[in-house]
Amino acid sequence: MKNEVRLVGEIKQKPQSSKALSEISRSGVSVLAMVLVLGVGGLSAPVLAAEADAIIDEGQKEQEEQTREQEIEDFEPSFPRIQGELVIELQNDWQYDSDDTANQFNNLYTTTEGDFNLYPFKELEGLFVNLHLTLEQINTGSGSGNKFFEQQGAFVENISLNYEGEWWSVIGGKYGPNFSIAYDAAPGIYGTDLAEEDIEIAEKWGFGGSATYADETLGAHTLSASLFTADKTILSKSIINDRGRLTSSDGGPTNTNSLGSAVVAVDGSGFAFAPGLSYQIGGAFLDTSRVVDKETGDIIPSSETDDEYRFVAAAQYAIDITDDIAVTPLVEYVHFWNGGGYKDEDRDYLTATGLVTYQNWNLAFGTTQKWVGPAEGDSFNDNQWQVSAGYLFDFGVSVDVGWKYATEEGVDTYTVGALATYAFEF
Repeated sequence: MKNEVRLVGEIKQKPQSSKALSEISRSGVSVLAMVLVLGVGGLSAPVLAAEADAIIDEGQKEQEEQTREQEIEDFEPSFPRIQGELVIELQNDWQYDSDDTANQFNNLYTTTEGDFNLYPFKELEGLFVNLHLTLEQINTGSGSGNKFFEQQGAFVENISLNYEGEWWSVIGGKYGPNFSIAYDAAPGIYGTDLAEEDIEIAEKWGFGGSATYADETLGAHTLSASLFTADKTILSKSIINDRGRLTSSDGGPTNTNSLGSAVVAVDGSGFAFAPGLSYQIGGAFLDTSRVVDKETGDIIPSSETDDEYRFVAAAQYAIDITDDIAVTPLVEYVHFWNGGGYKDEDRDYLTATGLVTYQNWNLAFGTTQKWVGPAEGDSFNDNQWQVSAGYLFDFGVSVDVGWKYATEEGVDTYTVGALATYAFEF
């Protein structure tokens, strides 16, 4: 998950100033003069009253908006303070048909995430500590059969020291370097499944920073960079159900004893000619010292391994069709060289999705295609297609239902599911 910060504050209502009252009084005098003039013209009393009320209401709304804007400018947050967000998801997936009968089961589980920011000093308002805790299903368990909150594990996904200035930022600690948007932004119950599993760069120890250039016409463009390594500390373990501590012997890209991996990306948005357009272009170098075959546990000979490189290009465009209807297409392409640390293995990922919203309703659909070209052997294509729809209730709970068709290593599996989500900030 990306390291995001949301500032939330409560603003107390203040009485209107004498200046504001005098402006309203002047508005009332102007309205009275207008009524007298229009009355001479022969307009009926109901018409005059309606127009006068409309003008008064408009004046009051403008004054209330000005007062609120001033209150926001005058608001000073307290220090130290903790702000954050809690997102609780309850999901049920029924894999009702598959070429492999072991894949046919019902799975009920939760994904709960808490993101907390501690702001310690008023003198350094941009300084904060971020803690992101995650409770999720670390695997579906062994054997076939239905699953009921099986293998749920809680762990620290992020813990970092951050500073955000007006146009720059720095970060150090355990976090997810900025690479790709589809793993987090693809809509629908299953929109992020394949991209999140294969593309997301998460739980790394290191440091990074960003710098932003902003222009009213050309938009805001942020250059970010990170140096990092895989988390091999005790924080790589989980509680409730232990996923195990990562060690150097486990191998894989970024799993080295130095900050040898790097990511550089440019993100942009806020164009005057296309306000809803955003993009990312980036590259990654993932240092690799050892690769272990996940199925056999054998160490791959060093002559058959190499460092992994990645390239990403992504864009999404939020288009307001009407005041109630919006359409947001998203497209992302990612290419791997030496995918997974296997020398000369190319991997390509293409994600294409669409989101349609109408008031509190949403409809999401899309696909992720994965092409793998090993150095030896035949190429193959994994993919998924999904569609879902849902509704967000005014009290903060959203409910979605969806369908997914996925092909992995030649095995086709069909899934229907439901997701209930509750999120609140504090």
